[in-house]
Amino acid sequence: MAPETSHPTVLVTGATGLLGREIVKKFQDYGSSWNVVATGLSRSSPPTVCLDLTNTDQVAQFIRTTMPSIVIHSAAERRPDIAAKNPEKVVELNVLVTKFLAELTAEMRIPFIYISTDYVFDGTCPPYEPYDEPNPTNLYGITKRNGELEALKHNKKSLIFRLPVLYGEVEKTSESAINALVDITLNVNHETEVEMDNWQIRYPTNTQDIGRALRDLADLILSGKKEVPSILHFSATQKYTKYEICQLLGELLGVPTTHLKKVDAVSKADSNVIRPHDCCLSNKKLMELGIDSSNVDFVTWWKKYLLPARH
Repeated sequence: MAPETSHPTVLVTGATGLLGREIVKKFQDYGSSWNVVATGLSRSSPPTVCLDLTNTDQVAQFIRTTMPSIVIHSAAERRPDIAAKNPEKVVELNVLVTKFLAELTAEMRIPFIYISTDYVFDGTCPPYEPYDEPNPTNLYGITKRNGELEALKHNKKSLIFRLPVLYGEVEKTSESAINALVDITLNVNHETEVEMDNWQIRYPTNTQDIGRALRDLADLILSGKKEVPSILHFSATQKYTKYEICQLLGELLGVPTTHLKKVDAVSKADSNVIRPHDCCLSNKKLMELGIDSSNVDFVTWWKKYLLPARH
């Protein structure tokens, strides 16, 4: 149950994940302005509440008891390759759970922020504004787009918050497609050759910056001072391919990257997951609201994160 104070309460799903942890941290860093209720599943431990989002009765009882002022739904299956192998499970989490949460929060008349992805676009006409036509190229993107539609349909106070690929302070490198490149650069598996994509353009965005933006947005939504659009984008502006990131990490770590083979073309035959080429998200609408859309410099952050561990 939410603490009995005059401060607003934010309920965060997926709070044990890479992004969820940072969202919780940023709302807690805000001093006493927010009460935070964090929920998770597989890695949850107090004060994070263990909550199976597919158990609708349990979820409804918990949220009705907690009475949050706003819900941020960051729990999702975010891995395109896993999504392709487990379609039913991914649809349940990314679409059906989102539909139920949107209905429940609408019934309670509270705002619902749904974390979505740049993968709702096909990457052929960047940069993308929030109301450009989505055209996902893989099942993961399709389920996230369908989740968006369910949120918008069932709760008029829904905000779709689209993000690109994330990086940040991880518990394990597999939490982020960007952090995972550290192990590949270090060649922890001692492979002779690793093919590395140099075709897809990514805009890695730090979870600390996203957490800050979401906190500022929640403040703005509850204040009622401005009308907040139902779809917004947030993204870093520095662009890299995975191969370029590995080269940067190699320089910072002082290790050779000769085991990496640069792949400049995409081969659809190699995978059942078609990835978009360039899904650059425009921050224009977010900036028009007065929300800080600045991002930490990519190389600067990695220097601070990696180098202390090397000494």
